[in-house]
Amino acid sequence: MRHLLGVIFLVVFFSSVSNAQIDTLGTNSAYLQSARLEEFLGKVQIKQDSRITDMLLRHSQINQKRNGTDGFRLEIFFSSDTKAREKAARVRNEFNLVFPDIASYMLFQTPNFKVRIGDFRNKSEALKTKAYIASKYPNAFIVKDMIRFPELYPESVEQSEEQQ
Repeated sequence: MRHLLGVIFLVVFFSSVSNAQIDTLGTNSAYLQSARLEEFLGKVQIKQDSRITDMLLRHSQINQKRNGTDGFRLEIFFSSDTKAREKAARVRNEFNLVFPDIASYMLFQTPNFKVRIGDFRNKSEALKTKAYIASKYPNAFIVKDMIRFPELYPESVEQSEEQQ
């Protein structure tokens, strides 16, 4: 009797386990599942206010007019002396001779003439360059500034493509 109950229990248990694996959706392969998913996604409609599209368009136009993006630069010189313009030009020229691969900019913000270098998208890039130039410009510091858009294709890549 005990063996009969054990056999009946095993038969019922295995039949319920096998029913758990039956495909109730009627999809027997991954292809059919992906086809049904694509069919479902094809029916999704996105409804949004037209003002969102207008705001995205305005945002795009503003960015095109700015001619740059927010970023960081290193300021290596500032002065408001009577000969500040000449000093700033001299510092910029000296910098360009020592570090020709880093862009430099001279600007005037009342009452100071300033020399800033680099176009860094984040502070970590600026910190690396600050460490690189620290021997020559130990008092350089990081400032937020409007930077030029980074080059997507540097000249070295363009030249190698032309040679091929």
